[in-house]
Amino acid sequence: MLETTPQERMALLVLAVLLMAGAAGRHAVHRADMQTRLQYTSESSDTLNHGSGSSLHEAVEQEVRRERVRQTPLSEGETLDPNRATADELVRLPRIGPALAERIVAHRTTVGRFRTVADLQAVNGIGPALQAAIEPHLDLGRPPPPSSSRAPPSSSAGGRGSARAVDFNLATAHELQSLPGIGPAIAARIAQYRDENGRFTSFDDLERVSGIGPALRERLQEVGRIAP
Repeated sequence: MLETTPQERMALLVLAVLLMAGAAGRHAVHRADMQTRLQYTSESSDTLNHGSGSSLHEAVEQEVRRERVRQTPLSEGETLDPNRATADELVRLPRIGPALAERIVAHRTTVGRFRTVADLQAVNGIGPALQAAIEPHLDLGRPPPPSSSRAPPSSSAGGRGSARAVDFNLATAHELQSLPGIGPAIAARIAQYRDENGRFTSFDDLERVSGIGPALRERLQEVGRIAP
């Protein structure tokens, strides 16, 4: 057996202690590094999930709003202007699906506004039979005035049209029919409501008239006015 002196045994003991301390130190550093990496990964995942969840929530809400428009049936006497209506609104017309509605919008964007209902037959998918089915629900309205001749916005309650825009508190039923989406039936109901209940104080009041919903009210707010 190898004999060692007391000094050698002491040196070996010190060396063993140092080796054990080094191993423990490396283990502590490795453990701290792993904890840091796990914490960073967890925080990054939370941030990513929060952002994705927010975007997904907004996308779902937007699609719900669009679907609500698409599923809203046309009211009695309500008409749509194919030169102004969105694809979601055009889907409300009989026998018009999403793809055909998109083609209508694309056609008027690239070719120009529809001047007559018959012009719609230039859209792929619309023939004489379909034109006859949707014609009672269409109102091409009037072409927008040139941008250079537009009057400054009115300061009246609601409304973003010119000072000469149709006033819902003053217009006759015949004058109201010049507005997009307003046929004889709705024009008569507007005049009747006004006679029975007094002046409209805001565009929200228009929704109390049978046949006028949020979508039509927003369109009317663009072209009409309500004088104080």
